[in-house]
Amino acid sequence: MLTTTDITATVHENINALLKEAGRPVTLLTGDEPLARIGLNSLLLARLIIQLEIEFGADPFEEDYVISDVRTVRELTDAYVETLANLAAASV
Repeated sequence: MLTTTDITATVHENINALLKEAGRPVTLLTGDEPLARIGLNSLLLARLIIQLEIEFGADPFEEDYVISDVRTVRELTDAYVETLANLAAASV
């Protein structure tokens, strides 16, 4: 089972990979950064969600969350942490 630290690291790595690919500055993320301020526009955010769904096998925005309510890196990470915890609990 993935830990919160694992999930956070994966989200941060994927964000920075997309920013680098888009020619935007890569930064050390703390979680408090607004997604728009670090350069994640709606297209990059959509690509990030797709990539994270592939990596985690889950999409928190299918049922539990509304993407427009997620404004920071931490809120995005928390959505995955909670969704993956719920999936793990349901499979026991």
